[in-house]
Amino acid sequence: MSRVVAGLTGAALLAAACASLPEPKGEVANADLALRKAEAVNAAEFAPLDARLAREKLEGARLAVRDENYLKARRLAEAAEVDALVAEAKARSTRVQRSTQEVRDQVEKMRGEADRAAEHLK
Repeated sequence: MSRVVAGLTGAALLAAACASLPEPKGEVANADLALRKAEAVNAAEFAPLDARLAREKLEGARLAVRDENYLKARRLAEAAEVDALVAEAKARSTRVQRSTQEVRDQVEKMRGEADRAAEHLK
C-alpha cells in the first residue's frame, strides 16, 4: 500500500513540476537563430543531415509548445540548437577547405606557368 501511495505521490509531483515549467521562448528563439545562421552558410548543402535534424527538432519543439509540453519543447529546442551549431560549423569548415584547395590549385598552376617561362629563357 505504501508503495502505491509513494508512486502516486511521485507521479503527482512530477506532473506538478512539468506543469509549472515556463514556456521555453528563449530556447526556441535561440534554436531558430542558430538554424538561420546555419542556413546562411548553406548548411543544407554542406551538412545536410545535421541541418535536417535541427529543422525537425525545432519543429518538434514548436509543436510541443503548442501542446504546452514545455519540458519536451525545451529539450527539443536545445537539441535543435546544438544540431544547428554543428551544421554551421561543418558548413564553414567545408567552405574553408574548398577555398584552401582552390588557392593551392592556383598556386600550382602559377608554378607550372613560371617553370615553363623559365624553360623558355634557358
